[in-house]
Amino acid sequence: MAAFHVEKVKTATDLPAVIFLAGAENYLIDRHTEKIIAVCVPQDLREFNFDLLYGSDVDARRVIDIASSYPMMAERRLVIVRDFNKMAPNDQKKLLAYAEKPNESTCLVLISRSAEAKSQTTKKLEETTAFVSCKPLYENQVVTWIEKEVKDLNFQISPDASAFLAMQVGTDLQTLKNEIDKIILFLGEAKDITREVIVQVAGMRKEYTIFAFQNALGSRDLKQALWIYQNIKYSQSNLGIIAQLSRFFTNILIATGYGTSRQESSELAKKTKMSPYFVNDLHKFKRNYSAEELLSALENIRHIDYILKQFPVHSESIMELLFVQIVKGYSVDKLPYAGKIS
Repeated sequence: MAAFHVEKVKTATDLPAVIFLAGAENYLIDRHTEKIIAVCVPQDLREFNFDLLYGSDVDARRVIDIASSYPMMAERRLVIVRDFNKMAPNDQKKLLAYAEKPNESTCLVLISRSAEAKSQTTKKLEETTAFVSCKPLYENQVVTWIEKEVKDLNFQISPDASAFLAMQVGTDLQTLKNEIDKIILFLGEAKDITREVIVQVAGMRKEYTIFAFQNALGSRDLKQALWIYQNIKYSQSNLGIIAQLSRFFTNILIATGYGTSRQESSELAKKTKMSPYFVNDLHKFKRNYSAEELLSALENIRHIDYILKQFPVHSESIMELLFVQIVKGYSVDKLPYAGKIS
């Protein structure tokens, strides 16, 4: 099916019969859903033509019955099924069959917030429906997203300011949007967002982020890493932190094969899918670790990931042990259960 862009939709007739929103980035899913609702059904007719269902408590037959009925005094009927990924596999298959021959007067929106491996049904839905990917952005995509968001609001932001905001806040789009809104409110009549403005509004209180944490480990600053962990552990899952560290140390290891020239740094940015603004950090961190220590760090990370999933351990203590292992360059055989993990 041809590419479908929700942001370009202007009228109800622009909406396809079946839309599949899938991915773990909640902000994108919510934003796209709000746009579809606003365009598809007038506010005063939603009582008759809009149904919001949840995959955890509805079956395919009920969804298809509603989607097969015709709109009342409106161009389209809108049916949204949240948590499609929680429906039984057989129900998902039935909705796939509906998507192949849908009722054109209804816009059926299937929403899956799952980041797990795709099933055959969801893969076919991506091919059959108007599929919109809502996966989290990579680090190298965040700066572009910030610049577009600011431009759409009729403001300007300098390249170094957008890179600084990305570094301070991270990749969570809802948090970024909240910061942008606060910055714009602070500007008043002004239109230019500079790094100085961001410091005034967002400030350096964002030093307690997953990015500041991984940079502390990259600098082999154990005290700072442990301190930041205590400030982010309530907002970041341990498995999420482990996934971030795995990518971080993999990127540092990749950086050992590149020089610091502009051309090689550009190639490194593409290889690691990082913003060119942050590639210099990789060059800096790679000087702090030998290749052997980087491989050991990755093995420690893999080991702790397995321990957290398989053994009854105190998660906070085992995470802090991981940070010590990495910074001190200790081998994985010093960790608990070392002999039980291949």
